[in-house]
Formats: sequence, C-alpha cells, structure tokens
Amino acid sequence: MTSPRQKHRSISLPDVRSAGKTQRGDRPRIEVRTLKIKPDGQVEELSCFPLEYYGTCPNVGDTIVDNMLSKPIFYTVQRRYFVKESPEFSGWGLIVREADPAGPPAELWREWQAATEFWDEVAEQEEEEDRQSSNDRLTALPGRDVTKKPPPSQRKRAPGRPKKGE
Repeated sequence: MTSPRQKHRSISLPDVRSAGKTQRGDRPRIEVRTLKIKPDGQVEELSCFPLEYYGTCPNVGDTIVDNMLSKPIFYTVQRRYFVKESPEFSGWGLIVREADPAGPPAELWREWQAATEFWDEVAEQEEEEDRQSSNDRLTALPGRDVTKKPPPSQRKRAPGRPKKGE
C-alpha cells in the first residue's frame, strides 16, 4: 500500500513562497491601470500603479483626481475589468472618462489643497518645536556648553592611556 505522500508526489503545486509577495522585480503582481476613452472611441493608457497606491481598486462611479500637471483633471470610472494576465500577474483595468470639474469636484479640490497647506504648516511647526526642545535639553546639561569644545590640553584622556610621544 502506498502512503498518501507517495501517492501525490507527481502533482505539481504552485510555489506558495511567493504568494504573499506583492512584487516581482520592479513589477507589482497586482496593478491598477487607468485607460481614458478618447473622442474617437479608442482607449489610451493614462497610468499604471500597484494596487497599494489606491488602497483598494476604485469602483464604477468613483472619481479619480489626477494632479500630475499644474491643474487637476477629474476622471470618472466608467467600467472596471479584472485581467488575469498570467499565473503571477493580474490587475484591474479602469475605463475612465474626463469629468466636468465644475461644482463639487472643484470645491473638493480647493478644500483638499487648503487642508494640505494647513497640515503642512502644523508639521513644520512641530518639527521646529522638536528641534528647539532638543537644543534646550542639550544646553541645559550641567556645565555643558554644546557650542564649544574644550581646548585640547583640557580634554580628558582615558585612564592608563599614554600621552602622544610617550
């Protein structure tokens, strides 16, 4: 009688060591590609990012704001396709159409920029306070002036260490 292990030796299983890895080389295993519908009906790829870039795959009806240029462009997700390219690579293809930025999208963008500016200023202020606090602690050390080093003749030598030239 054969053991279960011997019986299934010829079965080849997928390499599970790489299953949890999100990338192979420079290419992510799961990509989200956005493709714009051009006026002539053809599609043109706009971007390709790892799934982690979005956090989750955008749904039909979602709006994506692209600010790679100086002014934001709003795209609405029209369709979404899952593509299993190979055993290792797959992803989502998002068909998007440029959306009119008037109204809520433009308001959202202005509010987002104002909030970003506010939080950048808060972070700068906190960093400055941390630097000042560190400097204050260093200068408060008893008898220690961190801006000056003692002259070479007053520096302490490790016990038992001979002077230069001895």
